[in-house]
Amino acid sequence: MAIESVQDRAKVEAYGRRKIEMLAQAALNFVTPLTAVLNSEGVIILVNSAWRSAAMLYPKLKGGSLGCEGVNYLAVCEKAMGLGSEEANKVARSIRHVIADNLKTFTSKYPCHSNGDKRWFEVRVSAYQHFDSVCCVVTHMPITEATFKKKN
Repeated sequence: MAIESVQDRAKVEAYGRRKIEMLAQAALNFVTPLTAVLNSEGVIILVNSAWRSAAMLYPKLKGGSLGCEGVNYLAVCEKAMGLGSEEANKVARSIRHVIADNLKTFTSKYPCHSNGDKRWFEVRVSAYQHFDSVCCVVTHMPITEATFKKKN
C-alpha cells in the first residue's frame, strides 16, 4: 500500500508540474514579441509562438540556426557573419554579462534588413533566479515605425 501511495503521489506531482509548464507556455504565447527563455549556458529552454514562427521563416540565420528549444542561442549569435554580425556578437556578450550579474538587464536596438525591407528591432534581456541557477528572458520587439518616426 505504501508503494502505491508513493507512486500515486509522484503521479500527482508530475501532473501538477505538467499543468504549470502548460500554463507557462500559454502565458508566454500570449506575449507578442519574439520571446525565448535561456538557461545559464545560453541554451534555449522555452520559446513563444512568435519566436517559433520566426524560426520557421528563417531556418538558417547567418551560418547558424535561429532555433528553438535545445539550441545554444549564444553560439548562434557568436557565429553570425556579415551584416548585423557585430550587433549579434554584442548581444551574446551582453547576455553572458546579464547571466553572470544576475538580475541585470540589457537593451539594444538593431537593424534586421532583408529582401529590400528596412526593419528595426529592440532586443531586451533580463535575468532571474530559478532555483539554484540563473535563467534569462530574451525578447525581440519590432520597432521599425517608431525608429523611422524619430529620424523624420
